[in-house]
Amino acid sequence: MTIEQITDRIEELSFQAWELNSLALAVHDAIMEGPNAVSHFSGALSVLTSTAYKLDQEMKTFSHEMYEILKAEGKGAA
Repeated sequence: MTIEQITDRIEELSFQAWELNSLALAVHDAIMEGPNAVSHFSGALSVLTSTAYKLDQEMKTFSHEMYEILKAEGKGAA
């Protein structure tokens, strides 16, 4: 993986995190300030938690891949 590919992946993951944060704030405000009952938000909360889990897994996978690259180059911890 090249430095450019690594940078692109970090940028992509950062953007996904920003999107998720924005969605979380919107759902929070809708629940706390909106006229609807909390029970109406189960679908939105499901999407939010599912997306957060997927992003977490992607970040863990990417981190592991980067560690393996460093290890292969002899720069990682033993």
